[in-house]
Amino acid sequence: MPAGYDPQEVPLYESREVLETEYAAAERAGEPFFAVEAYDDGYAVTYDLLPTGKELAAPAASEVGERLTREIEDIVADERMPTTEVSRSVSASLGHVAFFGREHSARRVAAAISTVVLDEANWVDASPPSDAVGSRRN
Repeated sequence: MPAGYDPQEVPLYESREVLETEYAAAERAGEPFFAVEAYDDGYAVTYDLLPTGKELAAPAASEVGERLTREIEDIVADERMPTTEVSRSVSASLGHVAFFGREHSARRVAAAISTVVLDEANWVDASPPSDAVGSRRN
């Protein structure tokens, strides 16, 4: 079974309570968190691989960035798909892309990156924090 979602299948969380419950469940199960979140300002796409102890390998992380750029550019260029200002913060283990004016747009972007983010063949062991002992200065 291939990893990822079709746009209409991406989990959508419309309340903070449900979102927090689902995130906690992913952490307990050691599974990735991946969803579209509804906010007052629009919709956001979020992924988190930290509960798995894994992160995306460099080529997969690069592919996620490329797919995001393509999808966002297509949406912004299409006057029928309104967005508010779209910003993104993505890394090998965490990603947050917001805000889309329509649920459909957020689901489209989520589906486009889900096939890379959720494919375990693209995962490597997560790097430890780069906060080495003795490297801090006050």
